[in-house]
Amino acid sequence: MNDVIIVGGGPTGALLANLLGQHGLQVLVLDRAQGVMQIPRAVHMDGETMRIFQAAGVAPEIMANCRPGHGMQWLNAAGETLVTREGQAGLSDQNWHNDYYFHQPQVEEALRHGLARYSNVTLRQGIEVRGYTAQADGATLQVAHLADGTLDTVRGRYVVGCDGARSLVRQWIGDVPEDLGMHQGWLVVDAQLHRPLDLPDHTVQHCDPARPATSIYVHPLRRRWEIMLLDNDDLATITEPNNVWTLLERWIKPSQGVLERASCYMFHALVSQTWQQDRLFIAGDAAHQTPPFLGQGLCAGARDAANLAWKLAVAVRTPQRASILHTYGAERHPHAREFVDLAVQMGRIVQVVDPQAAARRDAELKAQGLCFKFPRPTLGSGVHTGRGGPVGKIFIQPTLPDGRWLDDVVGQRFAVLVDASQAAYLTPQLRAELARLDVVLIENGGAKTQQWLHSEQCAAVVIRPDRYVFDAVANLADLPGCIRQLAQWIYCDTTIAAAQAVTA
Repeated sequence: MNDVIIVGGGPTGALLANLLGQHGLQVLVLDRAQGVMQIPRAVHMDGETMRIFQAAGVAPEIMANCRPGHGMQWLNAAGETLVTREGQAGLSDQNWHNDYYFHQPQVEEALRHGLARYSNVTLRQGIEVRGYTAQADGATLQVAHLADGTLDTVRGRYVVGCDGARSLVRQWIGDVPEDLGMHQGWLVVDAQLHRPLDLPDHTVQHCDPARPATSIYVHPLRRRWEIMLLDNDDLATITEPNNVWTLLERWIKPSQGVLERASCYMFHALVSQTWQQDRLFIAGDAAHQTPPFLGQGLCAGARDAANLAWKLAVAVRTPQRASILHTYGAERHPHAREFVDLAVQMGRIVQVVDPQAAARRDAELKAQGLCFKFPRPTLGSGVHTGRGGPVGKIFIQPTLPDGRWLDDVVGQRFAVLVDASQAAYLTPQLRAELARLDVVLIENGGAKTQQWLHSEQCAAVVIRPDRYVFDAVANLADLPGCIRQLAQWIYCDTTIAAAQAVTA
């Protein structure tokens, strides 16, 4: 029997399979399509997402087809700046740039190529999932081979639906997503250019009440435009090439490129309220849908995969601790919702079509001088101590004194980073306990780690396999109790008792 069946081999499903492959789990990925869909969809990811690709061991191949971002501007109809998100010339505290732009089929191909490293991961394509039956120790899925119509069954201990906005797995769970109230039609156009154009090398949100639009610089020979649909638009004809070129004439002429795609989409803002039912889970677009104004759709799915992967590994290896899986939705829901809600707020800035309302908006935003920064949300309650401050937030990725990056040293494990000036006070018993629990101990995390610890007034920080902070302690005397709490989450009762005896 498979440990995990993933329904859907898109970016979230393929990334989750790569992470589970590293944990040694037996994984089956079922995808309806044959091969990667060769149309652009997502075009943006952030530094945290690249860090997750790093953890999955696919970052170099993905980086070969990405470019760092250069910020974003919101402009009014007169070309005046309303909101700015400054680009970052160097690396962020994640040791990656804040933003990257890419062509989604190339990212998916890199993720699928990564699966070939694992004999314990199988990708089956051309398979349609049709039914689900629960058992005490797992689930049976009824599937159809689309090539010949033959029926089959597959079994797994856990099933994760990465099957998109119309998720069948979400239907089985019975979730009714929370609707954050944005349903607006937009025309999305992707073009390949014959040569680079004299256009901004960053994304521009055109807050023009006559026709709100977004212009996205993907790379020098690829551009995307998202153009808001108005009430008098004819949806039956607006995607015809002549009409599309008319809408694009302020940026590009037909002689300068070719249209790759022109499709009408309804932007939604939905967040699932139930992310798990027994052995069923949802992730990616199956769990949340966001307007594109922050470029966080693919990023949210990557965070889902990073959060769920290590917890599934704990549940499979130590069935007594399978309750850890109940923290997945509890942690991810408020985190994902914060991004979706912010995207809705940004959309309300962009989508004003009343000229008088737009004038009021322009005056207010120019008076504020708003410089926008992406948030760093805190996880909901779950596998962390909930002490506030940095707990439940993403940790930095420092370069260690030997030149290696933190995540490359830690791998898919927990880690403790200690203030270098206090490391000598770690007891032999605590060192032995960390080794027994396979928690990586880093006694000198370099200058950036020291700066982080001092700024948070901490002597040590405990980070999870997904790089979120489990706990941060002000005194090393508090660290043994923190490790006992950690052991309670990830080990069975007999191990907990042993941990308490050693560290008491």
